[in-house]
Amino acid sequence: MPRTTLLFAPILLCCTLHAQTEGTCLATGGKPALDRLFEQELHYPEVANEAGIKGEVVVTVHLDPQGKVRDLAVGRPLSPECDAEALRLVRMVLWKPATSGETCSGKDHYLAIPFDPARYRKWLKSRHAQEGEVFQLPVDSSMAVRSAKELDQQVSPAIPNGMQGLPTYIGREMRYPPEAFRYSLDGTVKLEFVVEPTGSLSNMHALQDVGGGCTDEAMRLMHRIAWRPGVRTGQRVRSILQVSIRFDLPKETR
Repeated sequence: MPRTTLLFAPILLCCTLHAQTEGTCLATGGKPALDRLFEQELHYPEVANEAGIKGEVVVTVHLDPQGKVRDLAVGRPLSPECDAEALRLVRMVLWKPATSGETCSGKDHYLAIPFDPARYRKWLKSRHAQEGEVFQLPVDSSMAVRSAKELDQQVSPAIPNGMQGLPTYIGREMRYPPEAFRYSLDGTVKLEFVVEPTGSLSNMHALQDVGGGCTDEAMRLMHRIAWRPGVRTGQRVRSILQVSIRFDLPKETR
């Protein structure tokens, strides 16, 4: 993986220098990733929940050309506590140009963050339990996303044998998509995502796609695992991870 990164870095830099066309920037992973982020990471302010406050906070996002958040503003407030939580969540979103080689335009982006007590109760039930000593550590408040090289302790799935046990887990739990099976589609899905300090996964998207529902199935497999976050200088941090999942048709179908 490190060699691949070094080999491709000069190419990406070259493309950036020669293509300065402004384009549309999107939240990484699109609406499914945003919905998952809210489901896994939103904390309903207790005072707002007890008061029965319900609705949406709309946040306006200003990006720089590289897709970094330059400024956030609450365009439609709900309550001071909900507004603050909405801003926190939006800071967790990574952005990228819709078209490779373009830069992000200066236009505003709007994200609506839902606050619904009934929905929140369902979300809480769907979240993985935070088990393990790592969750006793404090959380890095910088929101910075760290690479594997920056971590003192790597992320790991909470399954037998950790990362080494991932192929066994995938082989046992994979549901080969009917559409992919029907059209004899196979190949490798390569996913990239952020492992949050809570152990949830955010900003998930495919770097390498396979049709017929294989990418959706790969994402399902990753989300259903409880993850242990990376550690840096004694704190739980956000960190980036890539996972490749191979879809092989049974030999008799080839």
